[in-house]
Order: sequence, then C-alpha cells, then structure tokens
Amino acid sequence: MTDRSGTTAPTVFVVDDDSSIRTALSRLLRIAGWTVRTFASAEEFLQEDLPREGGCLIADVHLGRMSGLELQGTLANRAHPMPVIITSGVNDLDMEREACRLGAIAFFRKPFDVSALLDSVKQGLTHRPLTS
Repeated sequence: MTDRSGTTAPTVFVVDDDSSIRTALSRLLRIAGWTVRTFASAEEFLQEDLPREGGCLIADVHLGRMSGLELQGTLANRAHPMPVIITSGVNDLDMEREACRLGAIAFFRKPFDVSALLDSVKQGLTHRPLTS
C-alpha cells in the first residue's frame, strides 16, 4: 500500500497459530488503516522477504515449534530493526520479563485492550515512545 506522499506504507505483521485471532487482528488493523500480513507460524514468517525499515510485528508467545519469544530473539540476533509486540493467553510474569529483555515494545495478555494495542502498533510504526 502506498500513502499520500507516494511512499510505501509500513506493514503490520501478525504471527499467531490461531486462525480466528489472525483474522480478527487483521480486520482490526486494516480498519485502523494499516497494511497487514498474517502468518500461522514463526517459520512461515521468517521465510518471507522482510522489509529492512518500517513495519511492526505482533506475535503470540505459543506458536508451535518456535515460540514468539524465540522469533523475537531470532530477529534481534539478525539485528533486524522491526519493533515487536508480544501477546499471550497465559499470565506468566517471567515470559513478560523475557519479552521486555529481548526488546518488545509491549506485552499484552489476551483478551487485551484494543485501544492500547493500536497505540502500541502506532508507536512501533512511528518509533516514538509512548507516554505514560
């Protein structure tokens, strides 16, 4: 998608093994005006030709063979600049701490506050810190 200035709009990537979550997030993010690409696994996502700039990743912790945290770590090890938002259906403080240690810009427990998620995506796409 191209914005009004003629540049390619950044993409929000959603990685979740639950198709209903992928569909719901895709619809929500598209309604908010973003380009969205969805993936059922971390491995599927990593096979894609990813942008070197722009974009934001929303990944669930529990994905199958490779977890969302492992995906986040893989991107960090590749020095990939994409901001990451982690989601989880489990209340696990250690997981949240690990996501933050790896550089996640946000961690959301399902069900999450839609407005807060959209604010975090906007932060990730504009690289501006959220104010408390």
